[in-house]
Amino acid sequence: MTRFIVASSILLLLAPLCAQSPDALRIRAQQYVLQRTPDGEWLLELTGGVSMEFQGRSLQGERFLLDTAEARARSDAPFRLTTEVGVLSGQRVDYLYEQQRGRFEGVQAQVLGIYLNAALLEGDLDNFVAREVVVSTCDPLRPPIRVQARSVRLIEGARLTLRNARLFLYGQPILLLPQLTVRVRETAEIVSLPSPVYSAETGWGARLRLEIPVGERALVQASLIRYLQAIPETRVVVGAALSAGEPIVGEPELRLRFEQSALSNLREQLERAPPPHGLTLRAEYAADIRPLLAPRAGMRISKREIGLLAPLRLRNGYGEASLRYGWLSERIDNQRTPTRERTSVESDWSQPLARVGDFTLRMHLWASYTHYSGAGNSQWLRSQIELLWEPHPTLSVLMGYAQTTTRGNSPFLTEQLRARRELSFRAEYQHGNLRLGTLLKYDLEQHDLYDVQLLLGWRDRCLEPYLFWRRSPSNLLIGVNLTARQF
Repeated sequence: MTRFIVASSILLLLAPLCAQSPDALRIRAQQYVLQRTPDGEWLLELTGGVSMEFQGRSLQGERFLLDTAEARARSDAPFRLTTEVGVLSGQRVDYLYEQQRGRFEGVQAQVLGIYLNAALLEGDLDNFVAREVVVSTCDPLRPPIRVQARSVRLIEGARLTLRNARLFLYGQPILLLPQLTVRVRETAEIVSLPSPVYSAETGWGARLRLEIPVGERALVQASLIRYLQAIPETRVVVGAALSAGEPIVGEPELRLRFEQSALSNLREQLERAPPPHGLTLRAEYAADIRPLLAPRAGMRISKREIGLLAPLRLRNGYGEASLRYGWLSERIDNQRTPTRERTSVESDWSQPLARVGDFTLRMHLWASYTHYSGAGNSQWLRSQIELLWEPHPTLSVLMGYAQTTTRGNSPFLTEQLRARRELSFRAEYQHGNLRLGTLLKYDLEQHDLYDVQLLLGWRDRCLEPYLFWRRSPSNLLIGVNLTARQF
């Protein structure tokens, strides 16, 4: 075996590795030993302030063994891996830098605001499986919520699933769950925990939501709400991604497409990056669901549906298109509508237009075509111009004007639009730990302030208990937001 030893504080650039390509491997070290193995391969032992950079990632430590033929770096000494989504450090590493994945032991990681300690982590910071894990959020020293789990899996940098999880709130154990799901990139109700709900119609109740990954690209989502004075709500959705990305399964409440907008629902976030969804085959069963933004009190929806959903992207705009087929029925108190077969094609699109100083102008479009068996069809196109003003990190004001054109009419009240021309106003203000929010919607044709929503939250680092109230129909929700963002 041939050995070359050079001991000096130099910048080591290997010409065959670096060349002139922007994707070349760049190496810095104080000492190196170049070894040739009996089968003719070259191994490079690096020591002393080692830094390796490849495709925007950096691997640092005091000692590494580098195999350039396999694009592999190994070390049994402390290391630190830095990527676009987070930082991972530990005691032992076996890293395939061209594949951007590896095996890490004795690790501490910070990924998208989530802090994680694990005995073993395999994969990458976007997709990994970890064993014997402790997970916390925002504050690694005094986290409001901490979870101990036997195993953790992160999928597409978006959904963190913990198995055999013990949940601690402010250091006190409160729950032992077979599975817990945290949506890392989102900022609204990203933890699946039981939470109370209340309305004058239903009385008090409890809401439970579960997400169960099935294989690499499938997901089952189930939600159940039980009330003291009303029949329960049940919903089960199965989604399977047919392409790269996580499946599109939707939110627990059944809502019109445009009600997922920040100018229609105060519980939606003002800014929300599109998740890495894939083309999805989706099936849904829902029984006696009470929509969050129902047009009338006492309204329930039952639904069976199968659909194909596709994410849309073009430059800085994004949206979603769907083809759905199934059966839908409504009930108001004890009166039920006939169950009708329906086929629908829907799409929505969000497009930033301009940004000047503290102001951001954007457009939101929704379109729907639905055919009902024995009841014709309905079509509508809704365009909404939105102006966001953020003069200070603690104050956000969103104003909008929406106009809708329709043809035909739906036999279901939940699919009929409340206002054809409307003005919307939303404001959120944070003072210390207190967060206040209000949303108003005004019908320009009927001259009616037809929707009022209020939100009160108290933030403690990443944990925010909140109250949500809507005037008509009466609705009061009590919940907990858990966000990976620093406040």
